[in-house]
Amino acid sequence: MKVDRIKKYLRSYTNMEKSQRMEETIAECRKLTAAGIMDGCRRTGFFEFLSGVFRMNGIQIFGGQIATLILVCMLNGVVEDFPRMIPVFIPFFILAALPVLYRAELSRMNEIELATRNSYPQLLLARLIIIGASDIVCFTILLVIESVTLSNSPGIVNLILYVFVPYMLCVTVMLRLMRSGKRNFYASVRLSMLVSFLWGIIALFKPGLYQASAVSIWMISFITFAIFFALEIEHLIMNVKEGKTYGFVS
Repeated sequence: MKVDRIKKYLRSYTNMEKSQRMEETIAECRKLTAAGIMDGCRRTGFFEFLSGVFRMNGIQIFGGQIATLILVCMLNGVVEDFPRMIPVFIPFFILAALPVLYRAELSRMNEIELATRNSYPQLLLARLIIIGASDIVCFTILLVIESVTLSNSPGIVNLILYVFVPYMLCVTVMLRLMRSGKRNFYASVRLSMLVSFLWGIIALFKPGLYQASAVSIWMISFITFAIFFALEIEHLIMNVKEGKTYGFVS
């Protein structure tokens, strides 16, 4: 079902506040549960579920990421020493994905999302997989463009590190915010802007960190953030397997 159609149905019920009808609905749900009517329903596999999430959110995710990629590529032509500034713009890819991750919160539909057949951790993991796939595509295109267009390119390894260190930092801290009970769209926006600002300061005042001699520093940072990122994703996957909630609804 398309999003616009769902919104249309929901809007048609905005002014209906009949407690009696609510009680009747609850009673009917209890009757169906007691009768075991759902026992014969086939469970949806994760990849089938992932496909459904992609149909619902895929266009918005890829559209936002591609628009961000175009913006970054346009800045490539006007920003001096652009490779040094790449980490500054990587959090923009996180910003483009936030409306999808926080769709229920922005629409004030958290309770309905939490009551769906698939758990919130499952939905979050599916969205992260789709967002991660689109980001990998965009980052690959960005790295290819940088390697081809820049005669003084710092090297593909350096570029990869420049891209993924701030990216993993943003995603890891955002997931920690969700898990700690502080799931908030505006906090994640501030986080992305803070990381962008932080790397801007580094680019301006510590240009030596972007030279070939500083690859070891970037590599250590990459490994450190990769470990925290992997641990956070592992925790999310375990919640999915065990049917537990994820942070803010605990």
